[in-house]
Amino acid sequence: MATIALYGFGDTDRSGKIRWTACELGLEIEERPVAFGKHLGPPYTDVNPFGQIPTVEYGGKTYVESTAICHLLAEDVEEPKLWIGRGEPERTTYLHWLALFGETFEGRLVECAVSKLGLIGPEYFALHEKALRRKLAVAAARLPAEGYLCGSQFTLADVLAGYSLRLAVQTGLLDHEGARAYLRRLAARPAAKASRVFASLPD
Repeated sequence: MATIALYGFGDTDRSGKIRWTACELGLEIEERPVAFGKHLGPPYTDVNPFGQIPTVEYGGKTYVESTAICHLLAEDVEEPKLWIGRGEPERTTYLHWLALFGETFEGRLVECAVSKLGLIGPEYFALHEKALRRKLAVAAARLPAEGYLCGSQFTLADVLAGYSLRLAVQTGLLDHEGARAYLRRLAARPAAKASRVFASLPD
């Protein structure tokens, strides 16, 4: 079984997306925890010069940027298939949800979460709050009543959605009811449980 070395702060930072993806793919995870603050200098910056979390070492190479890492891992494993390729049904839907949760929401939600923790100023939360509340409500209303974002197939779009929606609930930017059924389906997956990505989410 292939192994990834995963550098992260814990279960709920962006390394959570990678941990969940790896568990879905049946990859072994060698945890390499990094203490907050220690990511900004050596020896960690010798691994990731950007000083960002997470980083993965896999197949003799080092990878940064969590969404890109999830794609790399998924495309390197034949089964289960977590992505939808060119010409396949649901390709447009897949790309839409990937972009919405990976680009429109995630970065701003991370800033809001860090702001709520007091690690950066409250102005970051205030800057994004109004737009995020509106857009998250629109997205929550479009979540599927059953199955996953691309029908019956679980994909990386669901991983990105689950991570962002968990942040939205925890920061108070989304009423849990708006996404409760979908999030429960995600949290019930054995790989999600193993990754602990939803462990801090209220029922």
